[in-house]
This record gives sequence, structure tokens and C-alpha cells, in this order.
Amino acid sequence: MKSKKTNFCLLFIFCIISAIFSCTSESSSKTDESQNFQNSETKTDDNSQVTDNSTSTVIWSGAQDFNDSGWAINIQISADKFASFTEGNCIQIEWYASSTATSYKKLQLDSMGSSWTELTGGSYSGGHTESGENSAGVVPDSSPLTYTVTSSNAASLKENGFALMGYGVVVTKIVLVSGDSSSSSTDGTTQTADSSNTGSDSTTSDVTTKVEPTSVTGTPYANHGKLHVTGAYLYDVHNQKYQLYGMSTHGLNFGDDFSRYVNEDAFKTLVDDWNTNCIRLVLYPKDYNGYCNGGDQANLRQIVKNGIEYAANAGMYVLVDWHVHQYNPNDTKDEAKTFLAEIAEEYANYGNVLYEICNEPTGSEWDSVLKPYAEEVIPVIRQYASDAVIIVGTNTWSQDIEGPLANPLSFSNVMYTFHFYANSHTDSYRTRVENAVNAGLPVFITEFGTCDASGNGGFNESESQKWFDLCKKYSISHLNWSLSNKGETASAILSSCSKTSGWSDDELTESGKLVKNHFATLER
Repeated sequence: MKSKKTNFCLLFIFCIISAIFSCTSESSSKTDESQNFQNSETKTDDNSQVTDNSTSTVIWSGAQDFNDSGWAINIQISADKFASFTEGNCIQIEWYASSTATSYKKLQLDSMGSSWTELTGGSYSGGHTESGENSAGVVPDSSPLTYTVTSSNAASLKENGFALMGYGVVVTKIVLVSGDSSSSSTDGTTQTADSSNTGSDSTTSDVTTKVEPTSVTGTPYANHGKLHVTGAYLYDVHNQKYQLYGMSTHGLNFGDDFSRYVNEDAFKTLVDDWNTNCIRLVLYPKDYNGYCNGGDQANLRQIVKNGIEYAANAGMYVLVDWHVHQYNPNDTKDEAKTFLAEIAEEYANYGNVLYEICNEPTGSEWDSVLKPYAEEVIPVIRQYASDAVIIVGTNTWSQDIEGPLANPLSFSNVMYTFHFYANSHTDSYRTRVENAVNAGLPVFITEFGTCDASGNGGFNESESQKWFDLCKKYSISHLNWSLSNKGETASAILSSCSKTSGWSDDELTESGKLVKNHFATLER
């Protein structure tokens, strides 16, 4: 680490004081946060897009959490990246607030050389500077943070290269813009050459971000607020461990027989009568009438949006599930990015929304497929919902949690999926989950069944109870498949019942009765 100026010592003291008086949570780091991230170790893209007015070049992308109050974390970019940089060119930094640091945020842009020197004299947009002992660096206000360089800045960068350090933010991309920086997109994202490799290119400029409705007093969301992940656990706004549980819809793309359960009365029934706190909205991309397979995309989006708003009105949490089923998620990655960007932008203010980006992938190893997929999709959500909880599927129908255990993502507020069907997945599978949680991996059972893995036959109350006991012991969130009256064992509602809310126990299947009684024992 290069030496810093005296005012950084003062800034460090300020950070510590801020941390003492802020609401902080435990942090669990799976990597050495004090290491320097050289640009040779990060993903770079030297291809640039030339527009009428400017050229934008991505020189660094990733997800670096600046959560060390000692400012030991930094990103370094070599001088050759600035070979053609001149006065009036810009450095753009895309970021979101860190959930593993205090609310205090600051970044400092430096030229390296024998001693690092802050870039000064230019102008910032998307941030403001402070005076006095905290004058070093810039407080980021919005993403991207843009700095327009002076001629002396440009000369120093050409000779010495660039370093970025700071605290309280997660940096996802650094872009150089030459010429008129107004060519950046109007929604604050950056134009890049390889749109398939960037997180912020999938935005939709005509989406209006909605205002979050006021929660009904006494409901789960009103009591517990926005959730976050620390270590292996989910925590509420009061920094208390919190467990989500409830029902999963069946595929909303399969027609009205399944999507009709997305209604306000049904969700109120689940909160008031079933004691649940979460609903999962299932959208298949590739299966029959799927979002990417002939389904009415506008209608399917609206069903999901309705579900989000019904859940908010009922004071529930809601999990938006991009229901990859038995294939490599890269097959529908572009559509996933577009869909999730729209949802995240429209509901950025809704603190009750969580995201599941690939339900049950198969033939997709963690290191080579699923982790890179997540690293590309998560920033699409985070550019709007900057600290939303995001759940990532694992290989083999979301059972190979050993992959992320050995090689976790670097994003904050991320959990990993495990699925069980009680008659098919017994002691050895429970051991895998228990080992993962004990090792610090945050696991979310976004789908479980009380029967065979096929969803039909083999109802098993005793094995289901063993799973319930495990979930209770480790505060593991779990959602039951499925809220439907389909003629199969996994359904919660009898096929003879046409009601879409207010079900009596006599109108429930064996599975429905079991999970309803189980939910009644949990603390909502």
C-alpha cells in the first residue's frame, strides 16, 4: 500500500467515529479484504464504443466492497490505460452503498507514482466534496460518479496510472470517457462496446420508479423492515436474525389456473390465516408459454408486478423468481437481465422485494458457469436496488452448495439456493446444508416439497418434519411448492377447490395442512 497524506489519517478517525454512532452489523469476510486489486487480476474490457461525441472504455469491472475503515482496500489501474487521456476527459465510477460498512461513504481518486497524489482541480458530478479536515476525497451521491480531469491530471495519469480507494461503497465499474461525456445514457448508465458483458446496459429508460406504500401496522414488513445478510444469516432492520417462510406460486406462465392465486385476498389469507411472511412469484423462461418461449411478456410482467404490489399491501416480503429449470442459465441470460432490470428499476424503493436469478440450473458448474452468470446479472439489479437481497441457484437442481462454499461471490447481501423434496432428499442432504451453514454460507431454501422430487406421490410427513426442525435450528428461510390446486401431491389446495383465497383446512391437501400447521409454529 502506498503512503497517504496526513488528512487521510484524520479522515480515518472520522470514519471510526461514524462507525461507533451508526447502526452496524456483523461482517463475515470470505476473502482477504486488505489485498490490493491490481487491474491484471480483474475483468477488463479494452474495447470501446465510439459515438458522435465520445468514446467510452471500461477499464475495470467487478464488485469491490470498500468496507475497511482503514482504507486498506484499493483498485489500481496501470498508466497505459490513460495513454490517450487529455484535459476534459472523464473517469466514471459506478457504485452502490456497501451493506457491510457504516452509512458514511467516500472515495478518493489518485494518481499513483512514488507517492499517491489526489486528483484535484477538476470537476465532479454525482458527488460533492467536504471542507476542513475531511476535505480529501469526494462523497458519492449518485451513480455513476464522474470526475472531469484537468491537463495536469491527465499528464499525471499517463505517467503514473490511477488508484481508487475509499470507504462505504461497492464499486462495480470504472469507465474512461473521452470527448463529450454527455454521450452517457440519460438514466445515468454508461455506453460500452460489449453490452453482453456489462451490468448496466439492460436498463429501460421509460420505466417509472414507484413510491413504496406505507406498510400496515403489525405486518411482517412493517415490523422487520428491509433485510440484509451477515455471515450465514438473514437479519432484519433491527439487526435481529430473521427467517422468511411461506408459499411459492406455481408457474405464472402456465395460464390463469395458476396465476389466479396472485391476488390481494390470497396474500392476505397467507399472512393472516397461515402466519406466513413471504410469497415467491415463479416465472419460467423456457417452459410452456414461458417468458422466452412464446409467452405474452407484457402480461407476464404485469402479473409479477401485481404480485409485488399485493405483497407490499399485505406487508409481506416477495421473492421474484427467474425460474431457470433444468438448463444452463446463460441460455436466457440476456432476457433475464432485461426483465430483472425493469423490475428492479420500477420497485427500487420497495424494501420488501428479493430476487432469485436462476432457480434450478443443471449441467452448469459453479466456477465456470453459475458464478460468472451471477457476476453479470447481479449488477443489473444492483444499479437500481442497490442493497436488495439476491439469491443465486446452484447446480443439479440447486443442491450443489459446495460450489459457492468453496468459491463464494464477492457481492454483499447474496444467498445461495438449496432445494429439497422430503421423500427424496433425506439425511445426507440435510448434512450438506448443515455443514454449509456451519461453515458460514448463507443458504435460502427457495423451494421445498413434502413429497417426491417429481412433485407427485410419496407424501412424507416425518421427513418433512426433520427438515422443518433443521430450518428452525439454523433460521433457514424456506418456501413451499406450491400455492395451487393442481392434481399433484405437492399442491397445497385440493383440486376440487376453486377458491383463490380464504381456504378452510378441509380444502387443503395433506401437504397444505402440514405446511400451514408448520408455519403456525414460527415467529413471524
